[in-house]
Amino acid sequence: MSRGSSLVKMVFTLFKILHMFNLLLYCKTSGCPQNWNTCTDPDLSHTSKSSNILLKDIESRLSSLERRLRAVEQPVWQIGTTHEDWEICAEGPCKCVPETKSLSCWRYGLLDVPPSQVVPNDILKLDLGSNQMTALHRDTFLDMTQLNQFAIHLRISKNLLRELHQNQFVKVRNLRILDASSNRLQTLPESLFIANSVLVLLDFSNNLISYLPNGTFHGLKTLEELLLSHNRLTTLQSGVFRDLINTKCLKLDNNRLGKLPADIFHQQISLEELNLRGNLLTEIPNKLFSSLEQLLTLELSGNRLTHINPLAFDGLVSLKELQLGQNSIKTLTPGLFDSVMSLERLVLYANSIEVLSKNTFRGLNNLTSLFLHSNRLRLLHPELFKDTPNLRKLLLEANYLSYLPARILDGLVTIRQLRLERNPWHCDCSAAYLATWLQRRYLIITNSTSIGEMNIGDNSKSWEFGAGVICRGPGTMGGKLLLRLTFHELCEGQWASMKGLVPRLPKDVLGTPLSSIFGKVAEV
Repeated sequence: MSRGSSLVKMVFTLFKILHMFNLLLYCKTSGCPQNWNTCTDPDLSHTSKSSNILLKDIESRLSSLERRLRAVEQPVWQIGTTHEDWEICAEGPCKCVPETKSLSCWRYGLLDVPPSQVVPNDILKLDLGSNQMTALHRDTFLDMTQLNQFAIHLRISKNLLRELHQNQFVKVRNLRILDASSNRLQTLPESLFIANSVLVLLDFSNNLISYLPNGTFHGLKTLEELLLSHNRLTTLQSGVFRDLINTKCLKLDNNRLGKLPADIFHQQISLEELNLRGNLLTEIPNKLFSSLEQLLTLELSGNRLTHINPLAFDGLVSLKELQLGQNSIKTLTPGLFDSVMSLERLVLYANSIEVLSKNTFRGLNNLTSLFLHSNRLRLLHPELFKDTPNLRKLLLEANYLSYLPARILDGLVTIRQLRLERNPWHCDCSAAYLATWLQRRYLIITNSTSIGEMNIGDNSKSWEFGAGVICRGPGTMGGKLLLRLTFHELCEGQWASMKGLVPRLPKDVLGTPLSSIFGKVAEV
C-alpha cells in the first residue's frame, strides 16, 4: 500500500474512533444505558444521525483523496523508442505480440500499472482489462507522444476505476477505440477527449455514471459509436451530444432517464441506431427525433410510456424498426405512424392496448412484422390490416380476443406466420370466418382437398398459421381446435339450440353448400 493511502486510512480510522467515543461519552453523561447503541434520547438520536451523515461525507471525501493519491503515486511504465523494444517488452510481466503490435495485461490481477513493463511506442492495441486497478496515474499515457501516426485501441474495462483525470488521454492523440466499460466511474471530466479528435468508439457501459457535463464529448466529430448503457443517468443536458454530428450508434439503455430535452438529438443527423430501452420515460415530446432522418432503428421498450404524442415520430423517414414493447400504452392515435412509411418491423407487445381502430397503421405499406402479443386487445377494426398489405408476420397471441371480424385477414396475401393462441376464442358463428380462413390456408400448405385429409401434426408450420386457436367455449366447444370445426358444429350444433342462439353468418354464406366452403382449395 502507498504511503499516501496509508495516511488517508489512518486519518479516517482516527475519526471513527473519535466519533464512537463522542457518542459513548454523550450517553453516559445523559443517563443512557450502558449499551449506547440502544439510546433513545431524541437529542442523541439527532446528534447520532448528523454525525453519521458527516461520517459518510468524510468517508467519501477521504476515499476520493485516497484514489487521487494512489493515482499520483502509481508507477508509470517505460515507453520504448526502438524496434528492439518488442524483445524487451516480451520479457515483462504482460504478454507482448510483435506481429500484431499488441500488449495484453488482461486478467493479470494488477493493482497498478507494472513499472517493469516496457511499452513500445508503435503499439496498436493496449489491453489493461479485467484487473483490480482503482486509479490510473494521470501520466500513464503521457509519454506516448510518438503514437500519433498509429490507430490505437485502448482497453481498461473490468477494473475498479472510479474516476479519470481530465488529461488522462491528452497525449494519445491517435486514440481510435476506448473501452472503459464495467468500472465504477460516476462521472466524466469536462473536455476529457479534447485532444482525441479521431476517436470512433467510446464504451462507458456498465459503470455508475449519473452525470455528464455539457462538454464531456467536446470535439468528437468523428465518433461513430457511443455506448452509455447500464449506468445511472437521470437527466441529460441539452448540449451534451452537440459535437457528435457523425455518430451512427448511441446507446442509453438501462439508465434512469425520466425526461429528455426537446433538442437533445438535434445535432445527430447521422444517427442510425438509438437505444433508450429500460429507462423511466413517460412521454416522447413531439418532434423529439425530427433531425434523425438517417435513423434506422429506434428502441423505446421497457419504459413507462402510457401514450404517444401524434408527432412523436415526425422526421423518421428512414426508420426500419420501431420498438415500443413493455410499456403501458393504452391507445394508438390513428395516423401516428404517418411519418414512418419505411417501417418494416413494429413491436408493440406487452402494453395495455384494448382497441385498434381504422387507420391505426395507415401508411405502413412496407411493414412486414407486427408484434401485438401480450396486450389487452378485445376489438380490432375490420379494415385494420388494409394498410399493411405486405405483412408476413403477425403476432396476436395472449390477448382478450374472442373473435376476429369478417374479412379482416383477407388482404394479408403474403402472411407467413400468424400467432393466435392464448385468446378466449368463442366458437360460435362469429368464429366461422376465422375457421374458414385457417382451413383455406391449411388446404393450400398441406396439398389436401378436404379437412379430413389434413394431418396437422405432420405440418411443421402448423403453429405459424394459427393452429393453436383453442376454443374457450361455449359449452362443449371448450378445448376444441377451431381449425377442425365445421360450419355445422359452429352454427348448428346442440349447444346453439340449447342456448337459443341465432347463427350470425351473412345470408350468402348460410346459403352456400358446405362442400363449397370447406371441400376444395380456395384462393387466399
